[in-house]
Amino acid sequence: MTEEESAYVIRPPRVEDVEALGAVHCRVWQEAYVGLMDEAAFAELTPERFAIQWRRRMERMGTDGHHPNGEQVAVAEHGDDVVAFISVGPARDEDPPTDTQLWAINVVSDHLGTGVAQRLMDQVLSDRPAYLWVADGNDRAIRFYERNNFRLDGVQTTDRDDGLVELRMVRR
Repeated sequence: MTEEESAYVIRPPRVEDVEALGAVHCRVWQEAYVGLMDEAAFAELTPERFAIQWRRRMERMGTDGHHPNGEQVAVAEHGDDVVAFISVGPARDEDPPTDTQLWAINVVSDHLGTGVAQRLMDQVLSDRPAYLWVADGNDRAIRFYERNNFRLDGVQTTDRDDGLVELRMVRR
């Protein structure tokens, strides 16, 4: 592990992280999805809205980052700041290509290229078969997933709430 990578602490989320997770989640969406999703939905992205969702999730999540629904969450801290998170759980689609889905991996732009996303991936998902949905046009994310042996399988969908076109990637 490089010195830069060791500057991050990977740990389960805590209740007191809710506001920070809301801010990180919102910031990453604002950085990654500008021009890719419906303008009205994009304008409604706020840290408070994401924090409400995180608060609901954290209400039932164990101190180990596991939720009764099968989700596992880990956060990456740099100094005193939460700068990234990963969420992995059971497949949420009707006809999934694998039983496990990478629900989200979000890293704020100041920490892209540091290896923190890879550490989160290695620690939580490892090399298990899984699938994910990635925004069409998020080329940096697609390259990251390809380096982790995910491949586009030709399936795409458009999110009914925000208009985001998503591509499915699978690792067998």
